[in-house]
Amino acid sequence: AQLARPLRVPIPRYGQPGAMAKVIVRLVTASGRSRIEVPASATFGEFQAEVQNRTGVEAGVQKLSLDPRAQQVVSGSPSTPLAQLGIVNGAQLHLTNREASIAAQVLTKVPVPVEPEAPVPKSGSGPACVERPGPEKTKAVAGEEGKKADPKFETFDAFLRNRRYDTAALPGAQRYVSAQLKQGGMIKLPPSVSLKQQPYRHVDTLSVINVPEMENFIGYWQTQLLPNAMQRLGWMYGYYLEDKNYDEGCRAVVEGIYEPPQEMIGEIATNLDDSHIAQVDRIAEALGLERIGWIFTTLPLESDDQLLSPMEVLRIARFQNEHSTDLHFTKYRLSKFVSCAVRPDASLGGLPSLNPYMVSDQACAMVRDNILSESTDRKHCLVRDAQTNELISDFLVEGKPTKKLLPDFFIVRVNDTAPKRHQRMFTHADFPRENRPTQPQRRDDLKKYFRKVSSSEPSWSRYADFHLILYIAHEIDVDTALAIAECVRDRKEIPAGTEMLIKESSDEGRPDARASWPPLGRG
Repeated sequence: AQLARPLRVPIPRYGQPGAMAKVIVRLVTASGRSRIEVPASATFGEFQAEVQNRTGVEAGVQKLSLDPRAQQVVSGSPSTPLAQLGIVNGAQLHLTNREASIAAQVLTKVPVPVEPEAPVPKSGSGPACVERPGPEKTKAVAGEEGKKADPKFETFDAFLRNRRYDTAALPGAQRYVSAQLKQGGMIKLPPSVSLKQQPYRHVDTLSVINVPEMENFIGYWQTQLLPNAMQRLGWMYGYYLEDKNYDEGCRAVVEGIYEPPQEMIGEIATNLDDSHIAQVDRIAEALGLERIGWIFTTLPLESDDQLLSPMEVLRIARFQNEHSTDLHFTKYRLSKFVSCAVRPDASLGGLPSLNPYMVSDQACAMVRDNILSESTDRKHCLVRDAQTNELISDFLVEGKPTKKLLPDFFIVRVNDTAPKRHQRMFTHADFPRENRPTQPQRRDDLKKYFRKVSSSEPSWSRYADFHLILYIAHEIDVDTALAIAECVRDRKEIPAGTEMLIKESSDEGRPDARASWPPLGRG
């Protein structure tokens, strides 16, 4: 995963340090909708030029209004600031020209070309995530204009384009509301619902750009926890890019893994209350990153052809609901939160394999509306029993009602790759991880870390370790960590005063600076 070219730093999102003030306008035409972003200082002429670029309607003949009936016409000279015309952040404008045509807009970031990539290889230096073989692995075939066409899933925006961007009938827009029986009253029966595999996906590829980070996580589980039948989970931090390999595809890129406090005994580790998670998110934001998913370890499932257990489907659906948004230009609420299951694979001689998944919008809606219940059934997701005087929709599989639903109906496979032409943000992955019961962090780790790092590296590179920056935020102060994070993000030298502060802190370290940690089984 090493590169000759410089790192391509993610474009800052709104509210991030260094992010430029922008105005987002929703443009509605007869053929669809689009999100238009322009600087807050943009003039009406610059905005019209962007509208022309999106719709093909020349600036001089554009008919813009604040309402669909064109009663609140928007007009002005090209030099007029947008704010004076009532065009503010979040405004919705209507372009009433019939000849307007529009294309879907997927991301708020500048598209970054991504080359076709190979699966994550196993390094000779330690455990690694290995691509799971087998016929169930999604394979891409050649499509139009050099794009890949997946035989199972379309990209979400390509799917919408074929439906003229109509989202009203999509599963995520449905509400599974039960009815109550009332004596002597009219009853509106809840409609039956057919279960079908989702034909689209919100994330097409997961790229593990920081392979040493992934190897460290899996290696710790494989060598320290798996022999004791304990599991581990972590939050994946990274960013999203447009994936040029697919028609309007989306790629999630993993840069770091944060391991929260967790209960590690059971089939899946369970995250506990974390008083530091807001601070971790803040540091990640300063780095230009965000939480893009979670990774969890498990033992092999009972059946070789089973991809996810019912318990895993429910957990994934809850996380996707918690990390959903309506920022898509259609306002359809969706999630791009990716889940990675790591388990020993018999076909690989017991080596762990990395399996990225999401679950369908229908599964998320059913969990949101309390339709699916927790159960001991290891092969089926169960529709909960109706309470007294309650009517619940029938869920149909091949036209027949059933309360036992195979997890396969809800699973959405995501491709996994290791980029060849992208340099990872973090040049090091050596600092001890957070919340590991058998490997607690100590103040003396600072001194040990900097002894290993070459003094010939640029100062930002010496500090480019995700867990080092998180440790500085926790043990020294958040502002210092934020300043270092921005230097790492922008490839700028660390201020001399900051380096002196870190050196003084490491000199004060004591081997027993943190002698107590959670009992085995918690971390």
